[in-house]
Amino acid sequence: MSMASNGSARTRAITSTLAARSSPTIPPASQTYEPLVKSILRHRLLYSVFAHSIVFSFFIHVLFSGRDNSTIFGRLASPGIWMSAGVSWVAATLPVIMARKTCLTALPTPASTPSTAIKNAFAKSVVQRAFMIYTASAILLTSLYLGTASLGLGEDKLTIFVKSKKHPYYLNGRFIFLVSAQIWLAATFLIRNIMLDRFVFRWSKVSDASHLPHSPRNLLKMMLTMTLFTTFSFAIYNIAFGLARTIVLPILFRIPIIRSLLRPFSAHFLRGTWSLTLPLRHFSLEIRTFTLGLTTLASWEFAEALFDRYIPQPIKAAHTSADPNVALVSGISSTDVIFLHFAYAELCNIKSSTQRTALFGDQKYSPSLWNTLVRESLMRLGTDYQTFLRRGAPPAPTPAAPAASPPKPKDPPSTPLIRQPIYKAPQQSPMGTVLDSFASDSQLAGAADQIHVPELFRSVAAPLTAVAATTADVAVPRPVIHGVVARMRHQARGVVAKYCPPRASEAIGRWEQWWSRERTHKTVESCLPYRELDALVIEALSQFVCASLTEDRYGVVQRDIPRIIEAFLSFLTAIEEYQTEVNAMYVPPGPDELTGDLKVLEEKERKRIEVAKSAEVFGVVADALKVGIADIVRTFGDKLVAFKFPPKTARKLQSFVDYH
Repeated sequence: MSMASNGSARTRAITSTLAARSSPTIPPASQTYEPLVKSILRHRLLYSVFAHSIVFSFFIHVLFSGRDNSTIFGRLASPGIWMSAGVSWVAATLPVIMARKTCLTALPTPASTPSTAIKNAFAKSVVQRAFMIYTASAILLTSLYLGTASLGLGEDKLTIFVKSKKHPYYLNGRFIFLVSAQIWLAATFLIRNIMLDRFVFRWSKVSDASHLPHSPRNLLKMMLTMTLFTTFSFAIYNIAFGLARTIVLPILFRIPIIRSLLRPFSAHFLRGTWSLTLPLRHFSLEIRTFTLGLTTLASWEFAEALFDRYIPQPIKAAHTSADPNVALVSGISSTDVIFLHFAYAELCNIKSSTQRTALFGDQKYSPSLWNTLVRESLMRLGTDYQTFLRRGAPPAPTPAAPAASPPKPKDPPSTPLIRQPIYKAPQQSPMGTVLDSFASDSQLAGAADQIHVPELFRSVAAPLTAVAATTADVAVPRPVIHGVVARMRHQARGVVAKYCPPRASEAIGRWEQWWSRERTHKTVESCLPYRELDALVIEALSQFVCASLTEDRYGVVQRDIPRIIEAFLSFLTAIEEYQTEVNAMYVPPGPDELTGDLKVLEEKERKRIEVAKSAEVFGVVADALKVGIADIVRTFGDKLVAFKFPPKTARKLQSFVDYH
């Protein structure tokens, strides 16, 4: 019994505390990388943008404010100037900076003409909100100047209502002129920002001191630009204000309801002289209004320049985390393209071989760091590759799945009827069968219509045939208002051609042509909206592939090299084909055209400039692709024969091998 008990004790299973544990996933960017970048951006906003703009606002007040004859040194020691500068910065500059911060976007609005750019911009709610902020800021600053009497005009001249016992509610024309001028300048400044695409994030690698906004050279250039811009805008405002009082106001007074509303406030304006001569008789008001507008726009422009200079600069934030590699790989999975810029720029700047080796060999996460990096990077390039093939058009909406039909009830058993033709149909000839197969929606026809897309990008590809089908099937009805606007425009052209002098009519025609003319380089830009980001992705991938030859201990990068090279060559081939089409748009003038019409030469030169600008847009991605492929070819050399490539990719790659 004792031996039996001992035997049973020896065969008893040993319990284990080990349990199968799944590998952790890489934490999201909102928990690792984005908080680090936001803290650095917050520091730049406070100590670079806010601080410098406050100093500039103070010096603007020292130079242009003061109703007495005090010197600059006396104004420097005046507490009132310090207080006025601080309040003006809070009322005018701070709202503009915050509007720029909240309205900043990474995706530019596709527009090939200035008219389309303005129309698309004001259709966005963020731009409408920015317009309200600019207008409110200009009104607040004007109220501050009027309240502190900083314009040097008496209060009896700039009150809201004129001092009249008989008509106490008559509006003061000087006050209306001043306030409406500031609103006009704010609107023109916003339109300038829209034309410059300032609400779109522009990646910048410039870090030298010569590009600082507060350097003497750039500061002088900025003040000269704002002086010319304010002068031009203010001159147009004077003409518009005079025409409004001379033509528009009398027309409004002929409408019964509007006349009853306007007469208690503006009936005295009808008795004035022709308004276009008012600047000559009120030169002091013109100078004060122009000065106020110049200081306002200069403060805004300096703050915008600071934002453009400091915010898009590369950031080194991953080294402050516990694991820099995890933070960077997590950062490239962010849903915000702006954070992707910073993450890929930091990946490109990795110079430590130890850090790269740790990234290649890290297997703590599932999927691993390198797998996540290469997957996210190729998906990013694949998405932009598809956008380029669609020439910037949005992807077609996914068709909804057809609803499942309800099951039919079973019929009771009965004698089946013969529903086929009783007599034998005549046999069709073989040629007729072939023609019917081509005319029908067969698989052969569908295969002929399909556009070739590399297999690498199939996962992110939208069916290109669906785009054409959607465009062909959906007919966009033309609104009636477009026809009314077109007729009014045609009538206005007739009036201009009949009554305006020939030179004025020609100038108006040139302006209208500039306003509605298609720009080729703008069309190309809409095909590559994230070209700076694509260049960073290509640079980062090529650097890691080149470093993997000596630093990848386990060979995890080797299996992805064919996919990366195929993605690069496919993107480069598509860019070169489209660039060839764009280059063919410009034909140099022949010997007969050089001595012919000047308008033809101007059109040729305009097209040459647009094609050259298009080449610069193509070059952002194409140059990065060529450099990346060339670096990989030089690094691996004859070792590339160990990889298998599709025939088309192999032929393209062979050209790089032969050259290098």
